[in-house]
Amino acid sequence: MATNVLYRPLKRFGQNFLANKHIAERVVSAAELTRTDVVLEPGAGYGTLTRLLVGQAGRVLAVEKDRRLVAHLQKEFGNSPTVSVIEGDVLRIPLPEFNKVVGTPPYVLSSKLVLFLTTKKFEIASLVFQKEFGERLLAGAGTADYGRLSITAQRSLTIRPIMNISAAAFRPKPKVDSILLRMTPNKVRTAVNEELFEELVRGLFNQRRRVVRSSFQHYLSKKIGRENARASLEAMTLPEKRVYQLTVSDLEELCQQLSKAVLKQQ
Repeated sequence: MATNVLYRPLKRFGQNFLANKHIAERVVSAAELTRTDVVLEPGAGYGTLTRLLVGQAGRVLAVEKDRRLVAHLQKEFGNSPTVSVIEGDVLRIPLPEFNKVVGTPPYVLSSKLVLFLTTKKFEIASLVFQKEFGERLLAGAGTADYGRLSITAQRSLTIRPIMNISAAAFRPKPKVDSILLRMTPNKVRTAVNEELFEELVRGLFNQRRRVVRSSFQHYLSKKIGRENARASLEAMTLPEKRVYQLTVSDLEELCQQLSKAVLKQQ
């Protein structure tokens, strides 16, 4: 399936269009679609995936920001009762309810789209990302790619790699390879103060190579003062690890301890 690029790709939208039929079918099949599903497709482009989704889902929400492509999609699917072509930024516009997400979104959307999904109710997302970005999402504690993004994503989502995708599968050809990921929401996660958890992870990972006690003391001193930080640390049990070795569970436990310690200082 060769996708002819009818419009000049816009750099600010990060446009590269999937042009391989086999891979397009894999992206769609990973979502395990049925006729009861409402699918959100972020960055529908020329409708390569949309055509496949129409045949398998109950309804498709084809969201596209580029007005030229919106016009193309409306011409292509305007008579379809199961496709809603929606113009705008998928992260900012109001959307109907959906339970599946399928797409090859522009790479410039990647981080914000993953964060968007951590706040939404859905069943399965089948999405293509830049390979390097995908590896950061999948990275385990103690690895070079592990960081704030890994923690935020893995705390809310179960992420599984489906296949690597060569840059040659896209038109125009990007400079990097891609990866197809399947995501499902985590059903259970430890209850913490979410704002404090985000602040803690950001504070500690600013010094990711330092031992936890040293980084924690630095972070806590800035938050509640040096003397209060020392007193709080004495009452806490800290892992004997470096920051980048902390698992999501470690960080949740630290956040719970921190919540109690901060309350005592107030």
